[in-house]
Amino acid sequence: MPEVFVMECARPAKLGKAPLKEIQELEEKLGITLVAYEKIPSYKKLTAAGVAKLKAAEKETGAILVAYEA
Repeated sequence: MPEVFVMECARPAKLGKAPLKEIQELEEKLGITLVAYEKIPSYKKLTAAGVAKLKAAEKETGAILVAYEA
């Protein structure tokens, strides 16, 4: 079985005034601090050949590649 690593790179969500106000009210009501993140796309399930191609590209570029659903 190929080695699998999970990597998530969540970014803070860009919220409008209404959703931001709603979150702030919830924070106040619950006495907590909340952080809103953008939704993370689903990972793409790759074949063994696809994984091999990504690993080769990672080795060649020195970068970490993460495959997501389009």
